[in-house]
Amino acid sequence: MTRLLFLLVVTFSTVSAQMLTAQNYYYRGIGYNAALLKSEGLDFVIDRYNQTRSYLDDKMEYCHYYDGPSFRSGLSYNHLFVDFGFTFRSCKVSASGIDASGVRQQRDLKNKWNTFDLALGFGAGANENIALAFGINIGLNAEKTLTRADTPDKIGVANFAKVNSQFKIGFEPFAQLILATDKGLGLAFRPYFSWTPVQTDYYELNSYINQYTYVNDPSSIKGKLSGFGLSVILVYYTYSD
Repeated sequence: MTRLLFLLVVTFSTVSAQMLTAQNYYYRGIGYNAALLKSEGLDFVIDRYNQTRSYLDDKMEYCHYYDGPSFRSGLSYNHLFVDFGFTFRSCKVSASGIDASGVRQQRDLKNKWNTFDLALGFGAGANENIALAFGINIGLNAEKTLTRADTPDKIGVANFAKVNSQFKIGFEPFAQLILATDKGLGLAFRPYFSWTPVQTDYYELNSYINQYTYVNDPSSIKGKLSGFGLSVILVYYTYSD
């Protein structure tokens, strides 16, 4: 992911140098979003789950890879770039093992941060086939943590229990490059860095899935979800002088 983001930044810089003026354009589309995000508080809870269950032969991985669809619509007018949309982000991890009863048990953990987005920025340049912009996206919604447990053959129909829900505001500096055909169909590439000043306390999650050991852990287990991401959007692009 990091190497891909570096290559995109180099590409954006090259394209920007070839553009002399910022023209007006509009686009809308749907695509795929992937991000590597980390919260130290969530990592702590997962570590405790693995450490306190010696019977696990398939330990729970960290919840770091988030993905989902993304919907966006935006425009650039006289260098002013405005964009809005909705981004789905979720990560699901699992652990399983044969417990003291002799039955294999599985625990699923899902963390979600789906955001309503508003972006403002600078339209760096455009023509009939290429558009470049830089800006900051503001994302609003709640980070939610859900979990469920059952035997592997039944867990697919088991309901998730929502344990954590914390409202967040997130800030995402980004660069966006649109490459379009003469007919207006194109792709938008949008690497970004995601950061939030709002901490989430995962204490309730810890007490829920580590019910026999949480009393020995801190009474507050906080973390901020942050990291790098990339959205690739199939867009319809309309350019005007």
